[in-house]
Amino acid sequence: MQDLPLSLRERNRIDTWTAVHETASSLALEEGLSSATIEAIAARAGISKRTFFNYFPTKEDAVLGTRAPTLPDELLERFRTSGDDLLTRTVRLLTGVLGTSFHGGAGYERRRAVVRAHPELRARIMQHIDASEQLVDSVLNDRLGAADAAAAVEQLPDAVDSPRALLMLAGTITRFAYSRNPEATAVDIGGNIEESVNIFREVVKATL
Repeated sequence: MQDLPLSLRERNRIDTWTAVHETASSLALEEGLSSATIEAIAARAGISKRTFFNYFPTKEDAVLGTRAPTLPDELLERFRTSGDDLLTRTVRLLTGVLGTSFHGGAGYERRRAVVRAHPELRARIMQHIDASEQLVDSVLNDRLGAADAAAAVEQLPDAVDSPRALLMLAGTITRFAYSRNPEATAVDIGGNIEESVNIFREVVKATL
């Protein structure tokens, strides 16, 4: 299905988000993280503090170019209805949720630069990863109350920790997939997921 063209309002919002992020990351790289205050970022970007908070909840998010992860309906629907096996579906779901929080491509290089200069920012990245995993965990444990999601996990072993084990395995495979192409977006990494899942299956078979 072809993506619908963005409205002018949405395009302007994306442009403003990008401009604020680039301003914040540049300020952190040039003058240090402590100098990249919300006031300083807003002033250099030519926006008000109120407008800043319409785009980023914290200065760390502005510097990193991150946002709180979400669970779009289309991701959940694909998880429910895809003909792929449960592990592949879970990896795709997790990758998609992470993609709502992190951006690849040129944004990856900028994020890597600021994290290298300011390692304390890794804590914020981990918060977003944890939040993404919690959203996927809510699907695996059927806390969304969706009958289709519940049916999707029926093939798991009858054990309390099975959904948690599946999520941890999916997280490991997702990290492996991104390690093979760190600059990829969530869309780009999609073609690498099946191959990454198969590599892990072969490794497990070889070690049993």
